Amino acid sequence: MKDCYDVIVVGGGPAGAIAAWHAALGGASVLLLEKDRDIGVPVRCAEGVGDSGLRMIVEPQPQFIQNRIDGVNLIAPDRQVVHLESAEFGYILNRKVFDFYLAELAAKAGAEIMTKACADNLLFDQDRVAGVHFQSYGKGFSLRSDIVIGADGVESRVGRWAGIRTQLKLKDIETCVQYTLANIDINPHDCDFYFSRSIAPGGYLWIFPKGEGIANVGLGISGEFAKTGSPQNYRP
Repeated sequence: MKDCYDVIVVGGGPAGAIAAWHAALGGASVLLLEKDRDIGVPVRCAEGVGDSGLRMIVEPQPQFIQNRIDGVNLIAPDRQVVHLESAEFGYILNRKVFDFYLAELAAKAGAEIMTKACADNLLFDQDRVAGVHFQSYGKGFSLRSDIVIGADGVESRVGRWAGIRTQLKLKDIETCVQYTLANIDINPHDCDFYFSRSIAPGGYLWIFPKGEGIANVGLGISGEFAKTGSPQNYRP
């Protein structure tokens, strides 16, 4: 590690890795900090992505494409189904591999990557953000940078430390539970979305197939309803 970088990125998910990658491609000295031990672990999403959106960043690669999705079923509370289909819908990713792939692109472009590095504050030069303080393996580090990018989630702590209001209202947050299930009867190339106030108030239940008989199955509810019960309490 150096004492000073052009850019420090906090958060090693896709947004952080892509920011680090392009900053390094532009010639900046870059440090990417990730609080977990491994990039891409644990997986925090259903792993679905649209074809056009993915191609804006990288070309689809066999090593991180788990499954191809050709259709979507929108299922109403009375079980009526609206089916949408397109040859260019999208994919179910292997997020562990995908996230590592993006971090690898950043590293190959010249970015330094440090895991088990948990940012706990910003450095300031008068009123200007001037770097990051973080903990790693029980030691504290203070590193200066011209730019700090907070890629640490929708309620970014980095943004909050910088004086940006990042807290969201409960109605704007979903709390979710997800399992990867095997030996289930599904169409392996359709995603299913169930909408019902009794099943998932303020949200929906999803089935994202990862292949024959295996899928990410989850349920998300609005934070307003999570005040009175976990999403694990709801059943289809």
